[in-house]
Amino acid sequence: MHWQRVARVSRATCAVLLLLVGCERSASRRSSATSSDAVPAVGQNHESPDQAQPPESSLPTDLRTALEQLLRGPSAQPQSGDTRSWFSAKTADALRSVSLDSAGNASVDFHDLRPLIPNASSSAGSAALLDELNTTVFQFPEIRSVEYRMEGSCDRFWQWLQYACHSVMRDSTADRT
Repeated sequence: MHWQRVARVSRATCAVLLLLVGCERSASRRSSATSSDAVPAVGQNHESPDQAQPPESSLPTDLRTALEQLLRGPSAQPQSGDTRSWFSAKTADALRSVSLDSAGNASVDFHDLRPLIPNASSSAGSAALLDELNTTVFQFPEIRSVEYRMEGSCDRFWQWLQYACHSVMRDSTADRT
């Protein structure tokens, strides 16, 4: 099936991104772990050692970078038989914001994707699009769930794909090969 090929390519793309972004994340974690000038993140709770929050992470930046790369689409034109992605130069600037709370719940907000990807609302199309997004988001083990939005609205995003607004949990994205 076409959407399964999309899933395989998106996983391969994410694996490459993970290598690129993961190396940067490891380096930044090593450098931040050795820094004695660490400044606590805004809003951190310093009440007791068991409730202390981890130092500020580069994860939201890494997640944003991975999503921006995904939204740019494949770097080369697909050859005959290769998998295609829903994302292209048209969607390159579609990411509005990315946030992550201390419990590992991410929020990803897009500009209006409907005119950019009009056929994604078909059942196979929405499954393929969500697989690409979820594979990209959940490559980061710290992320437990994600809520997708469009122009700030969870309802708008999910209605476009013919679902009710909800957060996608890591458990619900098990490998479907």
